[in-house]
Amino acid sequence: MTTKYGGHPHWEFDTVLTVTDDLGSWLFMPAGSQMVRPGRVIATRVASITLVPHTDPYVATFHAVEDDPTQLLRWRLYVDMTTPAVWERPDLVTMLDLDLDVVQTVDGTVELLDEDELAEHRVTLGYPDDVVALAERSAADVVRAVSAGTEPFGTLGRRRLRDAVRAYG
Repeated sequence: MTTKYGGHPHWEFDTVLTVTDDLGSWLFMPAGSQMVRPGRVIATRVASITLVPHTDPYVATFHAVEDDPTQLLRWRLYVDMTTPAVWERPDLVTMLDLDLDVVQTVDGTVELLDEDELAEHRVTLGYPDDVVALAERSAADVVRAVSAGTEPFGTLGRRRLRDAVRAYG
């Protein structure tokens, strides 16, 4: 579950823990899963797997875009900048969404999204300077890692996704 600064609700959804390794916990969500946030409910079109790192301030979601029957999905990889995740219980992980997102499109292009949202929330939600610095530093690190294909953004995320699809459908 993610929240926005100040405890405002954001996304909530169920996943299956597939494996925990030296990078973090890998959470699988099959196609058709429901994601909920205030004012919005969606059903996922394709399977995905999310890496929740042990200490890094992001969560990275790898999407099975090749399985999209509409061929309209744009992002192969979507990385949310967050505070480091906290496992509240074995079945509940939480983190604060810090607005900035790094995506890799289906053609391999790496983009930074939502800089305007971070600037707006800095004012409207009162983000302290250290929260803004964490989001910006994390985004810069992730852009470099995704662009370079550094793991888990090389082949590992895609392999974990393929393994989870085989194991859990």
